Amino acid sequence: MKKRTESYLDLPETVLLELVKQSDQSAFRELYNRYSGKLYGNIKRMTKYSEIADDILQVVFIKIWENRLIIDTDRSFKSFIFQIAQNAVFDNFRREARQHTLNAVTSRRREEREKSESPTEKWLREKEDKAILESAVDQLPPRRREIYQLCKLEGLSYDQVSDMLGVSTSTINDHIVKATKTVKEYLVETRYYTLLLFFLIF
Repeated sequence: MKKRTESYLDLPETVLLELVKQSDQSAFRELYNRYSGKLYGNIKRMTKYSEIADDILQVVFIKIWENRLIIDTDRSFKSFIFQIAQNAVFDNFRREARQHTLNAVTSRRREEREKSESPTEKWLREKEDKAILESAVDQLPPRRREIYQLCKLEGLSYDQVSDMLGVSTSTINDHIVKATKTVKEYLVETRYYTLLLFFLIF
């Protein structure tokens, strides 16, 4: 965070909010400085994890900025922003609950299917899984596809791929993160939840 602008330090909150409504980024930065510490503490107490609290805190202030034109300066801004934070935490809880349910249901169905299927059915399923994954990977740009195949499908380390291709490990990590996101989206679109579960777990 940049150094606080002296001219904004002593401004009344209503004046600060009016400036934010005019898209004054320095005023918004001062608003962040005034509220982020207490908000972060409350969010972390609710979520228990600092990384989640960091993400939710950013979501809260993004929402404030996106909705700055409709801020009601006659209402308590403190109550307003803490309500947004609470709603964001609850949204996160609901997403985690849905994800947990999806994981549990998909895992149970997979176990039940594997117990009941014959060796031939298992072979056909594995062949289908491989074909779907290959289709998902084919959606990637050439360089990203190459890195993804080497790291994820062939099991090479980032260091090995870095030496092989002459690129940094941070570049490799960036490609892997973006490639994994693309593959997940493809599996969701094709409703291929068995493979999707693998990506959610690993």
